[in-house]
Amino acid sequence: MRVKRWFGTATTAVLVSSLVLAGCGGNTKNEGNAANPPSSTDSAAPAAKDIVTLKAYFPGDKPAGFDNVLQAVNDKLKADNIGAALNVNFMPWSDYGNAVSVKMSAGEEFDMYLDAPWISMNQMIESKSLMELDAAVAARPELKASIPEEMWEYNKFGGKIMGVPLGTTQGQLYGLLIRKDLREKYGLPELKTLGDLEKFLYAVKENEKDIKPFVINGIKADKLPFILSDSANLAKDEVLEIGVNMFSYSIKDKKVIGQWVSPTIADAYERVTKYYKDGIISKNIAQEQNAETLFKQGKYAATYYAADGVEGLKYSEMLKDGSDKLEIFIPNGEQAKPYTAYQQWNFLCIPTTSKHSEVTMDVMNWLSIKENHDLMEYGIQGKDWEPVGDSSYKVLSSYTFPGYVLTWRPTLNRTPDTMMPDDKKWFDFSTQTSNFTLSPIAGFNFNAEKVKTEYAKITPLHDSIFLPLSQGLIPAEEGRKTMEDKMASLGGQKVVDEIQAQIDAVTSGK
Repeated sequence: MRVKRWFGTATTAVLVSSLVLAGCGGNTKNEGNAANPPSSTDSAAPAAKDIVTLKAYFPGDKPAGFDNVLQAVNDKLKADNIGAALNVNFMPWSDYGNAVSVKMSAGEEFDMYLDAPWISMNQMIESKSLMELDAAVAARPELKASIPEEMWEYNKFGGKIMGVPLGTTQGQLYGLLIRKDLREKYGLPELKTLGDLEKFLYAVKENEKDIKPFVINGIKADKLPFILSDSANLAKDEVLEIGVNMFSYSIKDKKVIGQWVSPTIADAYERVTKYYKDGIISKNIAQEQNAETLFKQGKYAATYYAADGVEGLKYSEMLKDGSDKLEIFIPNGEQAKPYTAYQQWNFLCIPTTSKHSEVTMDVMNWLSIKENHDLMEYGIQGKDWEPVGDSSYKVLSSYTFPGYVLTWRPTLNRTPDTMMPDDKKWFDFSTQTSNFTLSPIAGFNFNAEKVKTEYAKITPLHDSIFLPLSQGLIPAEEGRKTMEDKMASLGGQKVVDEIQAQIDAVTSGK
């Protein structure tokens, strides 16, 4: 799974934050990262390392029960003689990027923080504010082994590891969550194709008085062309997501193009237009923000799904009655082998101002051992969670750590025992590198610095035209023409040319 925020849009629900800076937990104190004096017990052990306090900044609210978990983490770090204690500071999402940038510019000494291309990572690399980590990673076998080689290789910047890539899935796999009980009510077979899906959605429209066919939050509707295309989840002709909003790359022509003119998903835009006109898609889609609640209330027969370990879990409570009324439809699921660049959206970075980079990396290695990873991510065993086999767990408390800031490791991930079988099947599928096709532009990360003025001008087109086109509000042909005209008038071609140049630089050596 990946967590990111696009310009001007809100994304994953975890991004809502408070205005109060959350401090460190337990008895760990930050005193300029000075070493904590060893206890008399420590002094008696000649091999015991001095403990340095590592200061971290992460976005979001401090998790419930975090102080107790952090104390347990620090106790185990001491017991394992890592020579470190953690001082974790949570900051509001609304100000996180700016606040960290200010701290970096002021030369504040801290040891780790979350960064990403969608926050300020490219700028930090250009200003030489981040440490290169290639040698440090190579020297720490647990860390290196906990993350697939493809993730290390294709999440470099300028050929260097500039942050530990944090993610669980290796590519995007989209579909719909549907009401299985309604499908069976109409005598329809398991959905395999988009034709099957269409029969189901129109059957709901024709037969149900109080249930509507399909709901999706308006902000996520730009995913509909990926779901409702005949080429969905297949490696065909074009790379549809290249990490630059609204654009794609034609493999056939080796050219950057707008997604709205991509021949591979042209059918999807036509389909969305038809579904909106016919009332299959909610007429309120542009303002819709409560799709999850409406689906849970039984008011809709289908909603958005992504095999990311998050979307499906939102609906687990619907199965608490022991029923089997939900199932997941993945277009072309039996043949799915989508393109991926193995690109992750979150990185644990070390500022060059840190005086404890080696110890910080030792902690990253320590967190790549299963029992230590589980302690930080899931909490205290027996109090916050209990294991269910080697790859699942039962939740016992309200402790929820945002693993995307520190602990996500594909080989160590556990899934809740409440996860529906279909969801677990496709999430497990998405964690395996072998289930994806390597994108020919893997390794490309767009840096907009050279065209930041033009990029800023075209960015609003996402919400004003591109999103309504993807929602069906603007008919396909009209939307395509409008996007083309607006892009041309705002200097969009200069952005396309810069994306093209950066992609060409990546592919020239392949």
